[in-house]
Amino acid sequence: MFYCHELEYVRANKRNNIVGETVRDVYDWLLQENIGAVVIENIQLRQRHDTDKRFNRLTHHFKKKKLTDTIIRRGMRLGFRIKKVNPAYTSVIGRFKYRKKYGLSVHESAALVIGRRGLGYQERLPKELIHIIKTKVKRHLVAVLGSMEESYKQSKSGTKQRQYLGRMLKKIENFKEEHEWSLWNILHKFCWLNQDQIQLKEV
Repeated sequence: MFYCHELEYVRANKRNNIVGETVRDVYDWLLQENIGAVVIENIQLRQRHDTDKRFNRLTHHFKKKKLTDTIIRRGMRLGFRIKKVNPAYTSVIGRFKYRKKYGLSVHESAALVIGRRGLGYQERLPKELIHIIKTKVKRHLVAVLGSMEESYKQSKSGTKQRQYLGRMLKKIENFKEEHEWSLWNILHKFCWLNQDQIQLKEV
């Protein structure tokens, strides 16, 4: 509903104006809808799997996280409740769980997860994703281990990879005991979406 596509390409003064106007419009809409709280991501906790080149350019330009600061400052002035949440795996969860279901973009689906996290919802993996991890991903990792050359197995890098894949297989075996973020991490590490079809990544 509210877009700032040109933020990447304009000078600082223009960017500040765009941020201010957009945040004002957002809060005007929230007030009209009788909404009194805003959930935003704690960018300081953002992890590598939730970043991309475009985001990195934006964070470089926003030296003091101008957008977040403006949202917080204006929200508090208007009496809104502002809640920061850990954004870990929000892009991954949104992409695999909600994007196709609701016809959202990657960014919109991640925002949905952020909002749900602010409301205290847990993001358990759907049964079909659990099944993919327990079958396709598990077979894939076992096959990778079995196809390793003996010389590579004995090398330092080979030993590290075998240990890493072994840990992942153990997590899959004990998936009921794992935190859901651990399972989302497995999905992120070894799967990707190709036209809404889940494909396995090369290991």
